[in-house]
Amino acid sequence: MLLAVLPAFLVIAAASPASAPARGPTLAIEDTMRTEVPEVLVRAPRVSLDEILDRVARGEARRDSVIRDMSFTATFRIFSAGAGNRAPEPIEEMVNRVYKRKPDRVRSVLLRTWRQKGKKTDSEMNFSPGTSEQVVNFAFRPESRRDFKYRIVGRDLLGDHLVYRIAFEPRSLMRGDDPGGIVWVDTRDFVIVRQELDFSRSPVPLLLRGVDRAVIERRQVEGHWVLHRVLMRAAFTIPIPRYGRTVDMAMAFDDYAINRGIPDSLFAAKPVPPRSGAVPAAKQP
Repeated sequence: MLLAVLPAFLVIAAASPASAPARGPTLAIEDTMRTEVPEVLVRAPRVSLDEILDRVARGEARRDSVIRDMSFTATFRIFSAGAGNRAPEPIEEMVNRVYKRKPDRVRSVLLRTWRQKGKKTDSEMNFSPGTSEQVVNFAFRPESRRDFKYRIVGRDLLGDHLVYRIAFEPRSLMRGDDPGGIVWVDTRDFVIVRQELDFSRSPVPLLLRGVDRAVIERRQVEGHWVLHRVLMRAAFTIPIPRYGRTVDMAMAFDDYAINRGIPDSLFAAKPVPPRSGAVPAAKQP
């Protein structure tokens, strides 16, 4: 500390053994200042990987069990991946309002759609009635433990709690459709808050040359962990009309309303319009 505030010429003089001793304060050599921190023996056993996986399975099941109904806005966008310095070009966008109520009610309402001028596509968004979000926890469900291998690759301290990073991969090369990856597990609730997928093989070899790393993220809304966004890049085996050879896909989920109650009327089937030339049935009085 003293060396930092003394004039430069005093430092040079003190460092040179050949120079004559000068009058003034004596400088302390830093290696004379030592300190030691006593060792602390931790007797508590470290949580095993199997116990962490059990807690994740229970945490995911608990997260799903407390959700009775939900509604949210889902936005799906497709971009042609830019080559070189060319920016990605938007191709299509669809926005849906989705309503789910356990055990088996689901409805998706198209709010708006946009397609690049001169390009016509038949894409649509389908949703299951469940709220377990298997796209996030498919490898960490109890019935999946025999199909994957797991290992802890990191422990990160976030505020006052721990976040585990756990890598997983298929046990058998025969399961080429199953990706591997890494998940981030928040130990407050033991739920998966982020997932990165790595496809060693193409899930559809005849159509897709490969799928780059996919990223799936959750966020907390009204005390519940829910899907926030999904990002993915796919490369086709041959150029696809209107899409090209490589596309980027992004899904965003927001405007959540959880456990607010959804009436039966919202899930009522829409009347089927009469076919051309058919006579509509008369209304009952």
